Amino acid sequence: MFREQHMHGRLCIAMFVAGALWSGTAAAQELRLGLLTALSGQLSIAGAEQKRGFDIAIEQLGGKVGGVATEIIVADDKGDPGEAAQAANRLIDRDKVQIVTGLPFSHTMMASVRPLLNGGAFVVGANAGPSTLAGEGCHPNLFVSSFHNDQWDIAVGEYMSAKGHKRAYFMGMDYQAGWEHTKAAIRGFKGEKVAEVYTPIKQLDFSAELTQLRAANPDAVFVFYFASSAVAFARQYAQAGLQGRIPLYSMGAFSDPTLFPAQGDSVLGVVMSESWNHQLDNPANKRFVEAYRAKFKRDPTGFAARQYDAMMLIDSAVRAVKGNLADQDALRAAFRKADFQSVRGKFRFNTNHFPIQDIYVEEVAKNDKGQLYSKLIGVAIKDQMDPDYQKCKMPK
Repeated sequence: MFREQHMHGRLCIAMFVAGALWSGTAAAQELRLGLLTALSGQLSIAGAEQKRGFDIAIEQLGGKVGGVATEIIVADDKGDPGEAAQAANRLIDRDKVQIVTGLPFSHTMMASVRPLLNGGAFVVGANAGPSTLAGEGCHPNLFVSSFHNDQWDIAVGEYMSAKGHKRAYFMGMDYQAGWEHTKAAIRGFKGEKVAEVYTPIKQLDFSAELTQLRAANPDAVFVFYFASSAVAFARQYAQAGLQGRIPLYSMGAFSDPTLFPAQGDSVLGVVMSESWNHQLDNPANKRFVEAYRAKFKRDPTGFAARQYDAMMLIDSAVRAVKGNLADQDALRAAFRKADFQSVRGKFRFNTNHFPIQDIYVEEVAKNDKGQLYSKLIGVAIKDQMDPDYQKCKMPK
């Protein structure tokens, strides 16, 4: 049962059940699940993809998460921290959610996670991975099933060094995830950092920055851009005559099936790091990819895959406690166990509730039909732990 957050009608019996879930001793009759993501605004392409992964999981679960009747409340944070905080408060105060997932971006996650946790909800982050939440800001009811912001980019920095690059230019979006991803790539790179440049999150004209980059003449470039910013940068990089001349590296959200039509051949040869790829050979991934292709007629993206995984994690935890959400200790233990089949293959939580996982390298290439796709190159780092877990003093 789906409800958008701007809809106000609700049944009294639903309110009674929701109020009883945390305080009663009997197994839950209904789970109130929130999906908080960006469904409008400049970053909505990622939120829409999260929603697609979410929908496929719900369909495969027959509309019942953990075997429990589930009411779903979808909230739009518009990719804006202020909107995210307001939406989080409404999910807690008005909608009485018990579990919230989604949270696609670091800046909006940081604005929304505390209202959600302080309101007593369990939070399962399905894309953003702010370092603060992995260290001093960790919380017993917060589980980030996606990644730590550093994980992908340390790997791609090391890969750049392995390819023999000596001088690299680094660029990113000027907000928390942009800083963390870019600085992680710098830490992974063993050569000279020629420049470290940050551009406003809504900037779409990179002509000045590309002029400076050309003058610096590095032998590799790393960028952190996604959504419309990634489209603009890729096209302008190619138009500036830099494609093929200076190899371009990034992370998986820079170029994916949602962006291929707009980016075109400007992204051919771009090498990216990721914690998932549609070619991974495991049963859960095959089932997900087949279902996604059947429904949406193209390959899925990492945004969809990670949200699908988050839903299967939630399903495993609710199922383990037989729907008795009042037993928070048991539910927390079930989340920690992560007893589900991940589309990534191996998956487990570290002590800070962030994942230990393999990081892959992929390249934008063309298949035998001339279509762009993310070609899996191989594993960059096995069983990677984030660098902040030792800072986490998990409160009881």
